[in-house]
Amino acid sequence: MVRNPKPMHPGRVLATVYMADMGLNQSELATRCGCAPRKINEIVNGKRGISPQFALVLEEVLGTTAELWVRMQAEYDLWEARQSAA
Repeated sequence: MVRNPKPMHPGRVLATVYMADMGLNQSELATRCGCAPRKINEIVNGKRGISPQFALVLEEVLGTTAELWVRMQAEYDLWEARQSAA
């Protein structure tokens, strides 16, 4: 069986691609998203996932699609589940 490499946590993608490209720090993104800075911090540090509800917020704030974030989170969660089951 071919082992798939661990997918990148969507929070890391958020930080390294979107926040960096837009020149946003965590506090600025939190303000735009209408949430606490701690939530953004936990997401970008991989301690919290991106819920479908928050994916809708990112869609609006970043001009992405909610499906992008939900898909990345699902792939990450599934990889983690497979590791736990092995």
